[in-house]
Amino acid sequence: MKRIVTLLLAAGLVLGAAAGSQAADIKAKGIWQNNLSWADRAASQDAAGDNFRASTRLRTQIDVIASENLKGVVFFEIGHQNWGEKASGAALGNDGKEVKVRYSYVDWVIPQTSAQVRVGLQPFGVPTFAVPMAVLDTDGAGITVSGQFTENVGAALFWLRPYNQYDSDHNVHDAMDVVGLTVPLTFDGVKVTPFGMYSVIGKDTQFGGGANNVNGVANGLLPAGAGALVPGSNDDHGNAWWAGITGELTMFDPFRIAADFAYGSVDMGEIGNFDLKRSGWYAAVSADYKLDFMTPGLTGWYASGDDSNYMDGSERMPVIDTDVALTSYGFDGGTYNRSATFNGTSLAGTWGILAELKDISFIEDLTHVVRFGYIQGTNNTAMVTSGAVVDMTDVGNDLYLTTKDGMWEVNIDSQYQIYKDLTLCVELGYINLDYDENIWGNDTYNENNFKAAMSLNYKF
Repeated sequence: MKRIVTLLLAAGLVLGAAAGSQAADIKAKGIWQNNLSWADRAASQDAAGDNFRASTRLRTQIDVIASENLKGVVFFEIGHQNWGEKASGAALGNDGKEVKVRYSYVDWVIPQTSAQVRVGLQPFGVPTFAVPMAVLDTDGAGITVSGQFTENVGAALFWLRPYNQYDSDHNVHDAMDVVGLTVPLTFDGVKVTPFGMYSVIGKDTQFGGGANNVNGVANGLLPAGAGALVPGSNDDHGNAWWAGITGELTMFDPFRIAADFAYGSVDMGEIGNFDLKRSGWYAAVSADYKLDFMTPGLTGWYASGDDSNYMDGSERMPVIDTDVALTSYGFDGGTYNRSATFNGTSLAGTWGILAELKDISFIEDLTHVVRFGYIQGTNNTAMVTSGAVVDMTDVGNDLYLTTKDGMWEVNIDSQYQIYKDLTLCVELGYINLDYDENIWGNDTYNENNFKAAMSLNYKF
């Protein structure tokens, strides 16, 4: 009997040790944010919506770590929940459905190598140092393989499948696939990353926006108003490609300078005499100098715009999904984006210059940012006078600015660190939209636009 008990105890210890070896570490991180804002959120005077909003959101990432070579990641989003809105679960009773999965992927290292593979729903992006997130910044489904060839040379190869409807009719022309390669080169005080992307786009790709393909993604890839025409193209599939280089110089710290260049082209064929093509470029440079109590900086860019002939396609750089964060009102640089992106999320069809004083601090735990910028369009006015573009707010995620239209923007943003992980942010913004009334019509858009926002952010 004692032998049997001893054997059972030994077996239990072995099984317990085996079970312990399979245990995974669970780590969670994220941010809780609550926001109150009052803002002019759209340029059009006919734009619907309340100026005042109150909302809550939660972002949580859970890492399931088996070892340094294997882990799984899931990222949940709850919100935005607009206070008082039943559909988002923030009305009386708080019982709406507002839980979404943003990431769900597995990271693993190929045995006997240092190459890492990521499979599933994940973030995809192309690094840009002068204007962050100016070429590609999105979430999607696909595979990424990355690693280091040497101490100074790395590479990341990805395949992203943005859209495929899987319709019952088995349409072979309704998918979009993107492959990309970045080659980061890192040396003492110098970073340089050349990159390239190629995409095959089926003419029936719905871009998540319904049968007519008319939404921000289609308008980011195609000439203005061409989304609904693509299914009638003479080509079943279109081709798109992007190439560029970005670099950052920090060897003269505290002085930093960065530069970007990218060119992109999309060709979806023709329909009649209309060319379903869009190709263009942008270049940007930024510099800043870190002082003890602030960091002054300057950023400038130029992006190609449409010419006077709307039948020959578009001359703006095509974008799949970008998230330019240059300012906290016109672009997406707000702490909690409920009163930002007035101008848009990309640089296509504009040039601009931005001066800013960052990291201003005279009191412990209190910092400020002051920005002053000017943006002007690079699109020919004939695109509007010919009727190809009838509304500067109806071409996707960005305002359509001509060479006669400009915007002045001022930001004054402050952050107070209440606790180590709890921050109170106050953001004030003003945009003056100086548009040509002879082109767009009198009193069509709001010239003076204001923003005031406050958010409480708990990061864990």
